[in-house]
Amino acid sequence: MNNNRILKNLFLLSLIVIYISVYRLFVVKHFLQYAEFISATFLILIAFLGIMFYGYRKDKVTPLKKQVYIITILQIIIFFALSYGLGLAVGFLKNAYSLTPISILNNVFAPIIIIISTEILRYVFINGNSTRKTSIVLLTMVLVVFEIFITANFHGLDNPEGLFKFLTAVILPITIKNSVLSYLTLCVGYKPALMYRLVIDLYIVVLPIIPNFGEYITSMIGILFPFLLYLYSARTINEHYNGVEYEVQKSAFRPIDIPVIAFIAILVALVSGVFPYYFIGIGSQSMMPKINKGDAVIVHKVNNKKDLKKGSIIAFTHKGRQTVHRLVKIEKVGKKTYYRTKGDANPTVDNANIEYKDIKGTVLLRIPVIAYPSIYFNEEIK
Repeated sequence: MNNNRILKNLFLLSLIVIYISVYRLFVVKHFLQYAEFISATFLILIAFLGIMFYGYRKDKVTPLKKQVYIITILQIIIFFALSYGLGLAVGFLKNAYSLTPISILNNVFAPIIIIISTEILRYVFINGNSTRKTSIVLLTMVLVVFEIFITANFHGLDNPEGLFKFLTAVILPITIKNSVLSYLTLCVGYKPALMYRLVIDLYIVVLPIIPNFGEYITSMIGILFPFLLYLYSARTINEHYNGVEYEVQKSAFRPIDIPVIAFIAILVALVSGVFPYYFIGIGSQSMMPKINKGDAVIVHKVNNKKDLKKGSIIAFTHKGRQTVHRLVKIEKVGKKTYYRTKGDANPTVDNANIEYKDIKGTVLLRIPVIAYPSIYFNEEIK
């Protein structure tokens, strides 16, 4: 019986892996217009096979499940409140999708089928393998690969920067999201996972405006919110199984969480670069001993040329590279003003004509060592 179940698992997962290859090598090249509908049809068949293999057990509502449902709804509300609240600071983009009723239906029909079929498959597979953690991990990995290859854009992977962006903006958010959804499905059924995906994955095609976050904040949100959903759901689930009785309003959020969430929010705001203050990791030794490699600096954006004083440390961009050096001279050449810079540890002035438009801001504060892991990781990629 055990061997039979393993064979069913391998067969089902193998079908998904085979489809991923067929999709990339054949469907995308010859039937791109119908690719989503083909994937939706395939997932319906796979979900049906999963029901045939493992059966379908009704997802009965329990007090624990109700609490996790509430947590999921609260996370979705917080997601929109924070996203659109931040949008007031960074601006909004008009939705590129047509928002007529027919267009919305066309845009969401196939994705809804894909999401529902995927979560039913996840549910019946996990129910059929609830004691086989390895099988659940394999399923999650396959679903991660499936979502990446079905939804991601693979352009720009021929350079280290493109690879790094793909890792942080695509692979990490999808991996974390699917890991959390598999955990929730194992513990409380498919409804929280389905609810989360239908809202978070589809809102972008139905709302008239979306926050203009850019790649970095979008990827951070894609990592942060599934993690918070896991954090509060796991707390609720663990305390339930430990025999602790409580109300979800009291347990889901605690005063001790406030500084953690505030720290994460401030960190995201600083690194994103969309606010007046932002965060830069230092990748060289050119400013030693004032600033060391692996340190981070907080930069205040410049709004006026009068803010630039000789002797201050500035952040500027030259030939696509951001540098933090000391401003040593301001000189006029004809009608143009050039800002001459020098690293404190360098013997000569930089050979670069830095203009006001190239200067991003002035350094306000150094934070020792905190950026070293990201600098090391970036160097290893290069």
